[in-house]
Amino acid sequence: MSVSAKSSGASRTTKRQRKSNPKPKSKKRVPLWTDAELAALELPDEISVSDWAEANRILDPLASAEPGPWRNDRTPYLTEIMDAFTDPAISEITLMKSTQVGGTEAMLNMIGYLIDQDPAPTMLVEPTEDLCATISQDRLTPMCNASPTLERHTGRSKAKVTVMAYRLDRMVMYLAGANSPSALGARPVRYLFCDETDKYPPFAGREADPISLAEERTRTFWNSKKVMVSTPTTRSGYITQAFERSDRRRFYVPCPECGTYQILHFRQVKWPEDQRDPEAIRREQCARYECCECENLWTDSQRQAAIRRGKWCPDGATINEHGEIENAPPVSSHAGFWLNCLYSPWLTASDVAAKFLESRDDPGKLMNFTNSWLGECWEEKTQESKPERLVLQTVQVPKGYVPPYAQVLVAAIDPHPYQGIYYVVRAYGPREESHLVREDIAESLPEAIENVLGIGYPFCTDIGEPDPSGKTAHVRLCCLDTSDNTDEMYEYCRGHAPQLRPIKGQDSIAGGSQFSVSYVDRDPVTGKPDKTGLALWRVDTNYFKTKVTRLANTPQADSRWHLHSDVSEEYLRQFCSEHKVIRRNRKTGKATEAWVPVPGQPKNHYFDCEVYAAAAADMLHVSLMKDPDNPEPRVYEAGTPEERQRGAARASGFLKRRKGWLRGR
Repeated sequence: MSVSAKSSGASRTTKRQRKSNPKPKSKKRVPLWTDAELAALELPDEISVSDWAEANRILDPLASAEPGPWRNDRTPYLTEIMDAFTDPAISEITLMKSTQVGGTEAMLNMIGYLIDQDPAPTMLVEPTEDLCATISQDRLTPMCNASPTLERHTGRSKAKVTVMAYRLDRMVMYLAGANSPSALGARPVRYLFCDETDKYPPFAGREADPISLAEERTRTFWNSKKVMVSTPTTRSGYITQAFERSDRRRFYVPCPECGTYQILHFRQVKWPEDQRDPEAIRREQCARYECCECENLWTDSQRQAAIRRGKWCPDGATINEHGEIENAPPVSSHAGFWLNCLYSPWLTASDVAAKFLESRDDPGKLMNFTNSWLGECWEEKTQESKPERLVLQTVQVPKGYVPPYAQVLVAAIDPHPYQGIYYVVRAYGPREESHLVREDIAESLPEAIENVLGIGYPFCTDIGEPDPSGKTAHVRLCCLDTSDNTDEMYEYCRGHAPQLRPIKGQDSIAGGSQFSVSYVDRDPVTGKPDKTGLALWRVDTNYFKTKVTRLANTPQADSRWHLHSDVSEEYLRQFCSEHKVIRRNRKTGKATEAWVPVPGQPKNHYFDCEVYAAAAADMLHVSLMKDPDNPEPRVYEAGTPEERQRGAARASGFLKRRKGWLRGR
């Protein structure tokens, strides 16, 4: 066989082998994860919302007065608000604000951050569906188109952007009107943004209120977050109610002169007294902000410089001269922020003053100024106190001394674990004439009780000098607020009975009475209240707040309610921290009166003490005390002669039983 034949046969054999045993075809390797899945599993960068906004947010010229890259130093007060969105300890953010402070832009920065860094189902709720379309076209779409970072997620082929939904590469964001219950209750979401909540209807069709309906959509997500941003309207508005439930943070700024940290309030805006023309104030820019401590007048540039050094401080905490927060309460999962127009870099103090002068004579315009410029809820006030009026009630009696007409001392203690133990001592004489003997703060409850019950207060003469006889008086009855740490308060009352009486305040008491009594201790056998044990007195605070405020605001010539000559400014501020307003039901329009805190005045402890001291005086029936200059018992003219005679006998007998209220030494 020739070589060529062998080669040919070998070749044919190889072909047959190849035919019978074909070579496996190479398969294309399929990746374990797709690009979309890898993108979904990608962890967010360790970056805050404020840093992300400064690096990626571009303000569109069609939607912003200052187009270009976002700068945090332009609105420094927004930094902590935006960073709260990435704080794992915070699940709810509330921003109650005036207009033109950048609140909506801060919310858009949060939305941009989650689109790029932490995508998840999201819902943005606006008052109406028409407004949703406006926000989508005028704010959201320009924001995404102006930022290359966001355009990566909105410009891909799989992204589908419509007016009411943004279906992006890694998430979907729905827009819903608060007036559409079907849109609010249709989809589960992790992030919920509620814009201009006080313009929401009270009910979403036949469903519950829109916010509650939208909140139900976040239940399936353990790490959900809710953001509410709005200008307030009334006390019953959604944003005001939400802010009251939060830790109520306010932005404190330091004075350029004395360094005192303070909240910017409109009452500190000053302009020439002879200038009442709004246009002239705008033209001359003559308004200034006055420091509440040193009364130094700030220019607008100084005010903005102070804002750049400002700090957020929650309710109950204080800021020292070094800018350090002291007495901070426990961290809350609900962060609340409040801003007014004085923090805005786009408004001057003269703009604010001129707007007020244009609005003060028109109730409708004044309401708009209060809501949209001051960021405060509008209330119809019926009763209030002012420090400048209150200080007129001072008399020439030093602190710690009892006036010569006094016949009984009462006191009240208002304990607060993180803010101190507040107490007041007040002296009462005939015709319910009263005088503040002492107001102070103790570090502990035993110290406060010792200062109230354990010492005698010396008398003074009519001209305020110490009484040469050295006579002293002791507190006859002290009311202790037991709303907090109730069991501990009860033990102190048992140890100092009957001088120390436990009380709790409530808005009203059934039957129209000012008090109701219940017994804390119970019989161990029958379980019935033990009437020989400790009694808890419930006090109608609305009644006594009205009474005390009326007495404090009586003209000085007719006043029977006095303060000592060394009364502290803190006492004056806290006494004026509440006012009575008219509240109207949003559905029925029915009006009711209620005592509520004055915006910007978080502390009311001395006012509460005065209210409870007035209650203690009523418990002792001080109105029946005899006047030394008129020994005959007081007889009221109302009623029949027999009723007047019984009233006189009752007053005489009562005073005989209570002889010796003051113990002399």
